[in-house]
Amino acid sequence: MNDKFMKYGMRWVVLLLLTSCGEALMDYDINTSTPVVESYLLEGSNRLDVQVYSMEVYLKEGYQLSKPIGGLSLKVNDRALTETASGTYSLDLGEDTVRGLQKYDLSFEYLGKTVSASTSVPQAVTNLSIKPTSIIGTSYYFLDTTDTTEIKLTWDDPDHSYYQVYIESPATSDVPSMGGGTQFRRRMMQPFQGSSYTTTSREFMSVGTYNIYVYRVNKEYVDLYERISSSDLSNPASAIEDAFGIFTAMSVAGVRFYVVSN
Repeated sequence: MNDKFMKYGMRWVVLLLLTSCGEALMDYDINTSTPVVESYLLEGSNRLDVQVYSMEVYLKEGYQLSKPIGGLSLKVNDRALTETASGTYSLDLGEDTVRGLQKYDLSFEYLGKTVSASTSVPQAVTNLSIKPTSIIGTSYYFLDTTDTTEIKLTWDDPDHSYYQVYIESPATSDVPSMGGGTQFRRRMMQPFQGSSYTTTSREFMSVGTYNIYVYRVNKEYVDLYERISSSDLSNPASAIEDAFGIFTAMSVAGVRFYVVSN
């Protein structure tokens, strides 16, 4: 299901909160001209993209919106990328693909500094399965809070990697469910280590076909995700030299799950 990969990358936002005396609340020196890089390499894809943009800076007097940074000369593994849109740089690998265990090095010059980063591609997610593959949604199903039918995803985990589960429902938008709470069209779980993920039928409130993806992700992605999830941006983590953001790789496998109308 690589062709159905959805780029759900998190836009990296650096907040500069200034006190009345004009001192930054960050505990280390940071230049607001530092670029932000965003790139997610997907195992099995024959294309890679890198976005470069300016910081979104919040000041006491107002804020500066993030903007794409164009006109740069980016290279990945010494191969030049083409600017396909303002601030977006791409490389078509042709008949080649991004392969598991392959290392990718990014570099470019910006304002007299060399921005660089490296990542290794996780191997493919294998033997992904779901049990059961379907459930029946009856007329009373959506109000039945006692239904605890388990839905379990399993896959191979030979090297204790990090994984993230992403569920896309057939719902056209986020809507309140009849049993309370919200039925989300898309849900992304916290990264974790393990070879399975278990949920219940209560998470599948819409009749139709669900696409469920399991991503194998790298530690640099986990660190960034946890930092953003903590709402603590005063000490932003970055594995990129002379830039903020993320340059990482992941692999993905997908299954379908069905909620059938009675």
